Amino acid sequence: MASVDGLVSGMDTTSIISQLIAVDSAPQARLKSSVSAAQLKVTAYQSVNSKMSALQTAADNLQKATAWTPVKATSSSSAVTVTAGSTASTGSLSIEVTGLASARSVVSPEFTLTGGEVDPTAPPLSYPLDVVRSDGSYVTLQPSSGTLSEVVDAINEAEGFGIKAVAIRVGADANGNPSYRLQITSTETGAGNDFKLVPHGTRAVSDVSNPLKLQNLSPAESFAGVSEPTDPTKALTELSKALDATVSLGGSPAVVVKSSTNTFTDVMPGVSVTVSAKTETGKPATVSVTKDSSAVASAVQSLVDAANAALTEISVQSRAGSLGSDGKVTGGGTLRGDSTMRTLKSQILSAVTSAVGASEASAATFGLQSTRDGELTFDKTKFLEAYAQDPAGVQALVSTRATDPDAAAEGVVERLRAVTVGAIGDLKLSSAATGTLTSVIDGQNSSIKDLTSRIADWDTRLAAKKERYQKYYGALETALGKLQSQSTWLAGQLSSLPSGSSN
Repeated sequence: MASVDGLVSGMDTTSIISQLIAVDSAPQARLKSSVSAAQLKVTAYQSVNSKMSALQTAADNLQKATAWTPVKATSSSSAVTVTAGSTASTGSLSIEVTGLASARSVVSPEFTLTGGEVDPTAPPLSYPLDVVRSDGSYVTLQPSSGTLSEVVDAINEAEGFGIKAVAIRVGADANGNPSYRLQITSTETGAGNDFKLVPHGTRAVSDVSNPLKLQNLSPAESFAGVSEPTDPTKALTELSKALDATVSLGGSPAVVVKSSTNTFTDVMPGVSVTVSAKTETGKPATVSVTKDSSAVASAVQSLVDAANAALTEISVQSRAGSLGSDGKVTGGGTLRGDSTMRTLKSQILSAVTSAVGASEASAATFGLQSTRDGELTFDKTKFLEAYAQDPAGVQALVSTRATDPDAAAEGVVERLRAVTVGAIGDLKLSSAATGTLTSVIDGQNSSIKDLTSRIADWDTRLAAKKERYQKYYGALETALGKLQSQSTWLAGQLSSLPSGSSN
């Protein structure tokens, strides 16, 4: 119903109705405020939840046996780089690089492009050509026409034969026609990726009239039995050969290892070596794989950092703030006074500071302890010293189950992980993780859903009230209009009466 805005009464009925609705909507405003507060809490809980998730991940990493058996690989020569995987064993190796892997690359004699085309059947191209690989397989190249791009495409489209071609402009003839050479290169290095370009039909070794003879040859015989043209008008210039990388490990006779690339995989168990240059004769590179205690310390440091990040986030979200003279709290966290936060912080600190192991040792013996500010500190130097003296003992205190998953005893890692599982559930499980934090978050989200539904109900209720107010004031204006008309009529009637005479 449209507003009437006091056509008769002169009252601002629209404003009056708005003020009445504002009073009536106070309960809805309180519900909206509750939703905002709940949403802030959910965000705060989720922030703490993510830090606890990171802490659980750091704990899981330290429970892996590989975290306690890291190695580092070094090389005495810049010509040899080495990487060690998680399965690498310690040891050393002398490597003399005697050759690098290369791909075969050839260029054709020079030819001239006249009118944008070249005769692919004429030297130096002389199509059709057979590309014969070192494994005896072959493919016949036959360009459909003589444009340079089609000649190049005929080579590049020989799928599975591992060659690529590019036309190189080398000059021009006396008439200004451009001159080119074709460079053809194997796409992969190594002797196993060698190729030859031979006239079509010559790939059979001794009997050209019997192509089936090729089937009776070994790959090596098949490849060795064909020769590239030596005619100067057709002969290819070899820029590089297809060679394997070779390294000598010493000994008499020398132990030679080959690789089709410059990387030798698992030359030692879990160790890969990449060569980039030949080493000086008689001066091999020494490749060493040793235990990396520093990596263990870094893993423990990551655990401490994750725990401190969780502690900091808990403190930020639950800080008390300060009470002002007006009775309002400023600087307080969204979860100030939350008992779940207090309990969680206490559990994290207790997991580190409580006596650990059968000997009831303190984590401080390997450099891990708490501060008066409720944080954790880690002395890496002290840890490395303790670890060097008693690796198994320190490991048992930090993570008892790293090498024995079924051990009943708990180290610092197991304790911290148990705290995270209690808060957010076990992330390793495929089912939905549940814990105190996740339960609280679910409860807040359920409350938000209920409040949102009630707010929607209030929207309907307030709309109905507004309509009633509009009808009421509309009827009031109508009634006042009628009274005004009656008043005008009575005034007219009274004024028409004759006045009394005087004597």
